[in-house]
Amino acid sequence: MIKHFFGIVLLVIVFSSCHNSGNSSSSIYEESYQDKVMSVEEIEQADPTRFLTADGNYNENFIGNKLKVHGVIHNKATVVTFKDAVVEITFYSKTNTNLGTEKYTIYDFFPPNSDKNFELKVNNYSNVSSIGWDVISALPK
Repeated sequence: MIKHFFGIVLLVIVFSSCHNSGNSSSSIYEESYQDKVMSVEEIEQADPTRFLTADGNYNENFIGNKLKVHGVIHNKATVVTFKDAVVEITFYSKTNTNLGTEKYTIYDFFPPNSDKNFELKVNNYSNVSSIGWDVISALPK
């Protein structure tokens, strides 16, 4: 009889400790999960350069002291409109050495899933063989 009593008491203790620890870890899991989950909008706003890319072409003026950049900024975000994209132009030598960089802000809106043309006239460096450009920042609208 005493063996049965201790067995039942032990079973009740084990069951209640499993049941209580299950609830506390479940609520901890739910809180940390909710803290970590971001909406699509929050993800896109947090990292504009992940969704904005730029390409295009360029040509030299007749004198060779200026370059005209004909570019396109692509917004691959699904929800967020960005504005005031900063484009960094990098000047390269024929050995692909970085000769310098310049930043230009394109004051425009870039809606989700869209392409927006831009045009820049920039000073040319000496010994430039090619240039490249990237969007380095932007603001959510």
